[in-house]
Amino acid sequence: MDRRDFLRTAGGVAGGAAAATAAAGTAAAQEGGGERPVMPDYLGDANDQGYEDHRGESEVTVEVGAGGDGLAFGPTLVWVDEGTEVTWEWTGEGGAHNVVANAGGDFRSGDPVDNEGETFTHTFENGGMNTYYCSPHEDLGMKGAVAVGSGVETESTGGGGGEVDPEEMGVPFHPHYVGVSTIVMMVVSLLFTFFLLKYGESPHASGGNN
Repeated sequence: MDRRDFLRTAGGVAGGAAAATAAAGTAAAQEGGGERPVMPDYLGDANDQGYEDHRGESEVTVEVGAGGDGLAFGPTLVWVDEGTEVTWEWTGEGGAHNVVANAGGDFRSGDPVDNEGETFTHTFENGGMNTYYCSPHEDLGMKGAVAVGSGVETESTGGGGGEVDPEEMGVPFHPHYVGVSTIVMMVVSLLFTFFLLKYGESPHASGGNN
């Protein structure tokens, strides 16, 4: 291998290592989504169809009759800004449903219906946690919540610059990724030294008289 090939190979190794280090950093950023609303105790026995952050959007849709048996709201918990319009849309699954706010809420869709495509819309003007249910199926776990604004109680999701509990990650978050980057750079150094010793000699050093 001549010097040009050596430099090309070494450059590829270094580039790969840089990409790996960048990937570790990206993973750290993606894994640390910052914060999310604390799940209300009321949803402790809900048929959970997940949580979605829809802040920054003016309109949001929630399925009525989600899940395998059609007895859930999907997603179960959404986070929106003040002034967001939330539309519940019936899937037609699980029987007749409605949307009823718990005490303190001011929205109700009406009598239970089972029509696919049926909708009910409410605009959330005030901040806070709004829990609701389907009156025929509340006891079966058909419950949901809309978190509105920045005043709701939140919890860390493992990042966003916050410190993570070692019991959740196994090791502190930032030292973990620093360790990964350090190992990657050590491997790069060893590979670079290997290629330098094996292929890095000048063309004049290895040949005799022509």
